[in-house]
Amino acid sequence: MSHLAHLGLMARYNQWMNAKLLELMAAHPDADFHANTGAFFGSVWGTLNHLIVADLLWMGRLSGHATGAALSTAKALPQPTGLSDTLYSELSAFAPARRQLDDLWLSYIESLSDADLDTPLTYRRVNGDAHTKPLGLVLSHVFNHQTHHRGQITTLLSQMGLDIGVTDVLVLVPELDPDIK
Repeated sequence: MSHLAHLGLMARYNQWMNAKLLELMAAHPDADFHANTGAFFGSVWGTLNHLIVADLLWMGRLSGHATGAALSTAKALPQPTGLSDTLYSELSAFAPARRQLDDLWLSYIESLSDADLDTPLTYRRVNGDAHTKPLGLVLSHVFNHQTHHRGQITTLLSQMGLDIGVTDVLVLVPELDPDIK
């Protein structure tokens, strides 16, 4: 599997897992997810907001790259100023933004070529530090970051007695042997 194909898989996985979280959360009061659990971002809600903040920061950085035109519509969403910003306090506002960002990631990845992944991306972190890294590896980081924090969220949900179900990326990988059921 090429790096680009892997990024496509990760974008689909990202979209699928975020949809599962939204579906589970929609069946419970928002207040259940605001309780401080001692997690790094305080709560399920704080962690979800961190993920959307990180996506918006990365989309902003990428929109200035030669490949970034597909991400320009993210600028219409509330823009963060720091990694712990709370951009949304209710699922009814958060869910459409989360879905829009997941759709944008998928369409952005689908717009790329293998050669694009080797192009340099120069960006500044929130603290002002400048970096130049290969686009493809930055995108790998973006999806790994989502997976990392969703793992924290699923742990918090489990501690609340809520089961998100299967979270394995392999669910999205086609079976090679058609006779296996």
